[in-house]
Amino acid sequence: MPTVRTNGIRTYYEEYGEGPPIVFLHGATSDHRLWAEQATPLASDYRVITYDMRGHGRTGGSERASYTIGLFSDDLSALIEALDLDRPVLCGLSMGGMVAQMYAAESPETIAALCTLGTRTPEILRGEWVERRLFPKLAELLSPLVNPDRVMESLYRYYEWRDDPDETGTLEKAERIQGDHVANFPDMEDEEMRKIHDVLRSYPFESVDHSEITVPSLLLYGERESEVAAPHAEYMADAIPVAEVRRIPNAGHNSHVDNPEFVVEIIREFLSIVTNPCESD
Repeated sequence: MPTVRTNGIRTYYEEYGEGPPIVFLHGATSDHRLWAEQATPLASDYRVITYDMRGHGRTGGSERASYTIGLFSDDLSALIEALDLDRPVLCGLSMGGMVAQMYAAESPETIAALCTLGTRTPEILRGEWVERRLFPKLAELLSPLVNPDRVMESLYRYYEWRDDPDETGTLEKAERIQGDHVANFPDMEDEEMRKIHDVLRSYPFESVDHSEITVPSLLLYGERESEVAAPHAEYMADAIPVAEVRRIPNAGHNSHVDNPEFVVEIIREFLSIVTNPCESD
């Protein structure tokens, strides 16, 4: 299994193809397998890297008591350095997009472009206060009686369903993809699951200066998750100097599973511009 030492852990990764590098970041409690199937078609023209973030998949957990998006960003920095990636494009889904945008704001000179799918910013936009401030606090208060991780898991699934009633089908597709590549694959430990949920709970208290993201940025969201994801995409687009927002048709939160052909094609179009800027003149 290919692994590399990054920020005190052994990170599992896979890579395909040759050319300008692009790094794909998965969502919370997922792993590289959900990106590998969709990303490999790009390997004919690009060096495609997918990896398991700390706590996930074959990378597994670590001795740290808690994780943050900032820690994942530091892990990503170490991965880019360890693999000697020359200004890669970052493409992150959901929590992976949180990591990618934070890294892009802190180290824009080290990447060529940013792409996010169905992600959020730390900012609490209108209508989100109850979900992102009150519910986590209630989960903590109820923790002596109810497992707070189960409360938060139910909450996140509710909001996914609210924005996309077909999301259940999407989750089944995601489980199928991961099941098709399940050989000797470890399940996430309960303690690691708790740390990941803590990451999502603490994210609104972190900070990202989107005006510092000076690379071209493509901000995507599924049309069936527009109530939550679209406002955050527009928020980023208003702050990032060069940014475009696009809606993915017939897709919910796991848009790269719902409509993989569209996602791959729009990312390929974006890559052709940012990795070959002369062609866009």
